[in-house]
Amino acid sequence: MENQPYKFKEQFFSQIYDEYVDKIYRFVFFKVESEAVAEDISSETFTRLWKQIYQNVEVKNPSAFLYRTAKNLLVDHYRAKDKTPGNLGEAAMLVKDENQDIEKKAVLASDMAQIQEAMSGLSDDCRQAISLYYIEREPLSDVAKSLGKTPGATRVIISRGMKQLRQIMEA
Repeated sequence: MENQPYKFKEQFFSQIYDEYVDKIYRFVFFKVESEAVAEDISSETFTRLWKQIYQNVEVKNPSAFLYRTAKNLLVDHYRAKDKTPGNLGEAAMLVKDENQDIEKKAVLASDMAQIQEAMSGLSDDCRQAISLYYIEREPLSDVAKSLGKTPGATRVIISRGMKQLRQIMEA
């Protein structure tokens, strides 16, 4: 992308933004308690991607770059706020299906609250790997890159995390 015209960079960024904006927002929102904070962190994540593209820095895997950047910004946020990450917050509000009735939404909210509580008992890596793989439906290779692990190690983290999650939820 080096020495490419501005228009090409803008189109490249636009494609990545359109593909990942909702995924990154959900990823961040699951870890903070406020829509405003999730929007701010998501926005900063994409701003940093734009800076990389604009400065002709090659971004080989935009997905991994975005999730890694969002994770680092979350760490910075919690360091500044002296909180611990891991809260899924109002995750059920992200499910926007016009055909669901109020009863189904209430059940979903209850289920999400249980999952949120159970996931808070997992390590950060397990929580992130499970969120990326099962909620965001990212390929295992992208989850591994986001965690800075090999695909094999990531598969083990997800497997152990799911086992712990089942044990927590059955208790």
